[in-house]
Amino acid sequence: MLVSGWKSGNCLPRGSVALGIRVGRKNAAHFFDKEWDGVLIEMDGVTIPVRITKTFWSSCPELRNSGIGAWMKKRCLVPWKKGQPPEMRLTPLGGNRFRLDADE
Repeated sequence: MLVSGWKSGNCLPRGSVALGIRVGRKNAAHFFDKEWDGVLIEMDGVTIPVRITKTFWSSCPELRNSGIGAWMKKRCLVPWKKGQPPEMRLTPLGGNRFRLDADE
């Protein structure tokens, strides 16, 4: 599935922003199970746990984690121009496991 970069609208301490990926409501409904508390995301061979928030199902279909942000920075996907977040591919691997890849 195609996903895009997400960043918080509010600045955190020291001018940083929270980063993650926007899954979107349709992808959330199709590829995710409401019984899951979290998912495991593999990026470059490293797997990290990512919590699913309660608002994921209603208003905020994003996966947020500092590991995702670090991976995006390593891949030079941030910063991006306003309104032009990078696109990435999130591949279901079975159960609550996914792999995140950047289209380079």
